[in-house]
Amino acid sequence: MDQTCIHSIRATTSINPVTLMKKLFLSVSLLIATVAMAQSATFKVVAGDVHTLVQFESKASLETVTGKTRTATGFAELDGGGGRAEVHVDLASLRTGISKRDQDMREQFLQTKQYPEAVFTVTTLQLPATGLQENARTRVSVKGNLTLHGTTREVEPETYLTLGTGGQTLRIESAFLVKLQDYTIERPQFLLLRLAEEQHISVDITAVSDNRGETSRQGGN
Repeated sequence: MDQTCIHSIRATTSINPVTLMKKLFLSVSLLIATVAMAQSATFKVVAGDVHTLVQFESKASLETVTGKTRTATGFAELDGGGGRAEVHVDLASLRTGISKRDQDMREQFLQTKQYPEAVFTVTTLQLPATGLQENARTRVSVKGNLTLHGTTREVEPETYLTLGTGGQTLRIESAFLVKLQDYTIERPQFLLLRLAEEQHISVDITAVSDNRGETSRQGGN
């Protein structure tokens, strides 16, 4: 083969080190920007959403009672390696499957006319060093204050976060125990065997990105 042709082929197929470094730097910059956007976002909890479920379970000697509601509102904000959040739960909307029991729960125990909501406010949220990866269920460190029946106590729920595709949703799964006496909720003597002192609380919420809401509104115009 002609030497001139060989040199020409080599020149076109060789990679310029400077060009390679520029491409590598650009790729890393885009990756960092994408991760930063995903880790700095605001999400809203929408009342009545099918992906929202707040539940308590009472395991007493004679009976296990489960109460559920989808009526919760709030927000979650991610910012770098941390964030903050707040969730409000409408206690009057809790349902156990027996209407008379629900009425007694609202009027005698939770006293929802006076204390209509339970509020959980996150005071500390620590993400792993790698941040949240899309569609990966990730354990995070959370501390917060639970206000219930006019009393506020610190709790440390076991919490997992899952960032949806494109950072459009944030699934929040939490579980913790609540002792009724800690929140001045009294159990009548005749219910001691049917209503446990410790209540198992579980929260499974999928919050929606504010950015998705903006996109939807713009698309509808």
